[in-house]
Amino acid sequence: PLAEAADSFVRWAQSPQDRVHLGINQIDKELRGIAPGEIAMMLGFAHGGKTLLLLHALRNNRDKHIAMFIPDEPRQLVLTKLTCIHHNIDARELEARVAADDQEAIDLLRRTAEEDFPNLAVFDQPLTSSDMERAYGEVCDVWGQVPELVVVDYLDLVEAGETVPDKATFLKGFGRRHDIPMLVLHQTSRTAGADGKKMTMSSGSYGGEQQATSIIGVRRKKYQIAAEINELIEKLDRSHSERAQDRLDYLRLEQRIHEHTVTVSLLKNKRPAGQLVDDIDFELDVATGRLRELDGELPEQYLQVGMIYD
Repeated sequence: PLAEAADSFVRWAQSPQDRVHLGINQIDKELRGIAPGEIAMMLGFAHGGKTLLLLHALRNNRDKHIAMFIPDEPRQLVLTKLTCIHHNIDARELEARVAADDQEAIDLLRRTAEEDFPNLAVFDQPLTSSDMERAYGEVCDVWGQVPELVVVDYLDLVEAGETVPDKATFLKGFGRRHDIPMLVLHQTSRTAGADGKKMTMSSGSYGGEQQATSIIGVRRKKYQIAAEINELIEKLDRSHSERAQDRLDYLRLEQRIHEHTVTVSLLKNKRPAGQLVDDIDFELDVATGRLRELDGELPEQYLQVGMIYD
């Protein structure tokens, strides 16, 4: 009965604390949080910054109990990345200090796991549907409560059904059955995501986007800029176009700016009265993995070389 939907909406509207926010102001404002039973899909090409953005979101939700399914990376790697991001420490430095049996660095790792992210459970085994259900039951028993967010990195690794839409349908059912928010990472296809192309609703590899309540696109602009630069150089080899040369000079300037940026957008938003959000640029600290929203500023490393951008 539709009356049950009314009760559900009242619960949603009156319980903003049960929703998950990503820590990206413009997107959180339009999404108004990921609610129980919803899937937010994070879409991007391989090595395009999806996992970094995911870790940024985990850091923004340290107060929540989170079950993370990530067969693509071992738990040790997740812990190391979180330690570097949260404590702003260079990954090479951390590794060298731990290798040298530096007790302070080792304690920092343990403190990250036990004090900074005590409610994060990471499962790095293959993702069959039965494994996910069993793991979910285990964390409920250990915590004495249900998770407040389930993360899957990434969709194509879920062993449920033959196709990507089948896998997405299983995860949607999983989230609704357990009444929890789901944050799912999904790869773009090679044609749609290569060269840092701007994300669209249909960029996902082999579908699956229809099952999502919202889709967040993640890309590296530097790849798109590099691809256009290569095309212009080939064009200038054939003809000496002044217009093409001006464009090339502009792109080389942009290339310096976006050498270490990650760009995020909101591509799908089913929230009533919610809007889409165009590209938001973040500066990436490659040493620590931290992301900092630029909001019209120039990246710090660009300013350090003393260049002026008009």
